[in-house]
Amino acid sequence: MPLSPEPIRRVLYLQKSDVLAQQQASIVHTLHSAMPGVELVFADSAEAVPRHVHFDVVITPTLPWLPDALAQLAGYRWIHFLSAGVEKIWEMDFDKSTVVMTKSSGVHGAPMSEYAIGAMLHFTKQFGRFHDQAKQAMWQRAWLDELTGKQLTVLGLGHIGQSLAQRAKAFEMTVVGTLRNMREVAQVDRVVSLKNIGAELSRTDFLVCCLPLTEDTRALVDDALLGQLKPGAVLIDISRGGVVKGESVLKALDAGLLKGAALDVFEQQPLPAESPLWKRDDILITPHVSGTTPHYLERALSVFLDNYNAIVKGQGMVTLVDQAAGY
Repeated sequence: MPLSPEPIRRVLYLQKSDVLAQQQASIVHTLHSAMPGVELVFADSAEAVPRHVHFDVVITPTLPWLPDALAQLAGYRWIHFLSAGVEKIWEMDFDKSTVVMTKSSGVHGAPMSEYAIGAMLHFTKQFGRFHDQAKQAMWQRAWLDELTGKQLTVLGLGHIGQSLAQRAKAFEMTVVGTLRNMREVAQVDRVVSLKNIGAELSRTDFLVCCLPLTEDTRALVDDALLGQLKPGAVLIDISRGGVVKGESVLKALDAGLLKGAALDVFEQQPLPAESPLWKRDDILITPHVSGTTPHYLERALSVFLDNYNAIVKGQGMVTLVDQAAGY
């Protein structure tokens, strides 16, 4: 749905109070510099939103109180989400059929691809083992492997997957990845569809999942998919909780299909203390931090302004939410 051609005059910015207190000055400077004359209103709760006022744009995270905030307004034409993932909005009660929605695609490319490289090095260079040995003042050498020549298979060649491919090539890895719509991708040796991934899994040394969570991807990485892996592979999950089945990871580790796993997201978050995943030496657990970066806000606002400038030039928006695909 194209945005109507009226100028952008009034912007509502929603954010949690503690975050807004830290970021508001930077937001004002960035947006007023790029959009002179625009009225910028901030709200840190639904109750703080001006009632019965029309805004051209609402800039917001996927806040749980977003529907209540939107219900206060007389109208709005465009919602820009400060996150790249928008799976939470489909369960939110607001009309998505009459509004343009964009997302902050690309903000996670650098930090999450760096996380994946770090996780691959963690297992390849046995950093966990040496960390534990150091606590005991134990000098026990081991013969280490390397990334050179290994196959990296990426489930989802979006911004994150493509950033990872670029970095993996610096280690002279073979890179394979999946796309819904087939096309060549820079730094990727082979692009395949998910349904044809089986042959590549049997050659995979590192499987990185960075897919969005949709009805098509929920529980995608299960017993059947992991069962096709080359024995001794490493799984790295930087997708969304629910794409990878934790129970299947445990089974694959026990069967020797996986040598290790780095998990940043989980079906239930926070990961319950009683989860058996905590008790494994062959699993690196991090608390959904792979996308964190001190540059997040500036990148998210830059994506918003890319869309704004496209409107000004009469072009199509660059990071539209695909309502049919669910992301």
